[in-house]
Amino acid sequence: MTQEKYDVIIVGAGLAGFAAADEAVDNNLKTLLVEKGKTTGGTGNYVEGVFAADSEMQKKDNATLDKDDLLKEELTYSHYKADGKMWQKYIANAGKNVSWLEDHGAEIEMVANLGSGARTWHLFKGKGHDAIHNGLEPYAKKKGITIVTLTSVTDLKQNSDHTFDVTLTNVVAKTTKVVNAKNVVLATGGYLNDQKLLEITPHQNPDNIIPVNSGKNTGDGLRLAWKLGAKKYFTGMAMMFGGQLKDKTVPSFKLWGTAIWSSVCDQPQMWVNELGERFVDESAAVVNWANEGNSMNRQDRVFCIFSQKILDDFTDKSYPRSMKPFVPEDRYPTLRDDIAKAEKEGRQYLHKAATLEELAQEIDTPNLVAYVKHYNEMAANGEDTDFHKPAKYMLPVDGAGPFYAIELGVGAYTTGDGLRVNTNNEVLNTKGRPIAGLYAIGGDGSAVLYGDTYGVNIPGTHAGYCIFSGRNAIKEIVAQK
Repeated sequence: MTQEKYDVIIVGAGLAGFAAADEAVDNNLKTLLVEKGKTTGGTGNYVEGVFAADSEMQKKDNATLDKDDLLKEELTYSHYKADGKMWQKYIANAGKNVSWLEDHGAEIEMVANLGSGARTWHLFKGKGHDAIHNGLEPYAKKKGITIVTLTSVTDLKQNSDHTFDVTLTNVVAKTTKVVNAKNVVLATGGYLNDQKLLEITPHQNPDNIIPVNSGKNTGDGLRLAWKLGAKKYFTGMAMMFGGQLKDKTVPSFKLWGTAIWSSVCDQPQMWVNELGERFVDESAAVVNWANEGNSMNRQDRVFCIFSQKILDDFTDKSYPRSMKPFVPEDRYPTLRDDIAKAEKEGRQYLHKAATLEELAQEIDTPNLVAYVKHYNEMAANGEDTDFHKPAKYMLPVDGAGPFYAIELGVGAYTTGDGLRVNTNNEVLNTKGRPIAGLYAIGGDGSAVLYGDTYGVNIPGTHAGYCIFSGRNAIKEIVAQK
């Protein structure tokens, strides 16, 4: 039987994978797109939007941004661990990539900022799901691409002519076949769902990290590249976005955005660690969810502590930090009922007790009672002498019981390290030389962008990089033909 041969095989059918796929079919490359899941899109289905500094939408609104300033911001934010050359190339092409997305069926609804950050976020209509399934995927299919699902790339061997023998394994039937490719593009999304890899990564507390993604980012692309001599390149970047309700029995995406979640993660209430002591100015943390995640990640356990009075006030009256336009009014009308429902369902994250002493015992926080007394005294005096939180956010945890503790983990979307690439997204070996024909894009090849933290002050940069890197890799393949 004649072996199937391709110009390029793309491993992973998420946002980056489809960006590469569309660029490949536009350049008449015989392309195979391989997806281990039953459905395509991966974590890209949940993406809100992509970065650009000079898109046509920004130009129409006279809202273009200084590219040099953006570059300096990203380099400074990463403490110069980011690759300045890659950032320059990415920023220079980002606006064109927005237009390219629209030409390939993805609809951009508006340009926005996140909090006080730069207005760089080009939000998809229908999020990444619609951009992929109503745009990039049908475009690639119309152009004749081959897409296989429920198929893993389980082995990758490079031949003497630098082509690759790629072993494809059906994840259901366990059957295998080997095909040949001149080039391989890794787009498997990083390793956020691989607990063992998280454990060896700097700066992480994997027991506290709650992945809010497709669940399929298990480091497949990294392992394939490492087997071929790629450099292991860890910076410790997980794209953290603040607290998440910690309950292993419920998919995290079902809890994100609920009234319970917002009341304890968006509102600057009292957060304590495993000792029952505060560890941050909660109001400063919620302004930037990367900072919120970092501060929580340093603790072994995290709880939001509040009283029945606070619960009732948040439900019936108001809460202190406005969440408009995300929450239409300055209260959570369903909060009390949602807490009662969670209690009835026995949710792991919820703890309730008649007294603070009983609550402290239940969640094993030995200093909680003493610290709450201290916190309430600071609230009465109108001054947070521990962390200088503004007085308006110092809500005393007092009154009649019951009292509540909501356990939190740190939500994370993706990782930003694992493989080192050059400005053409070629995977580099331990000597810094390209492995011929091997490319990494999206989460598999994003270590060039980050230090240990994703910068939410310039939103959309990771999703935008998925588009940029996918196209960038294919352009290099075409250049080398």
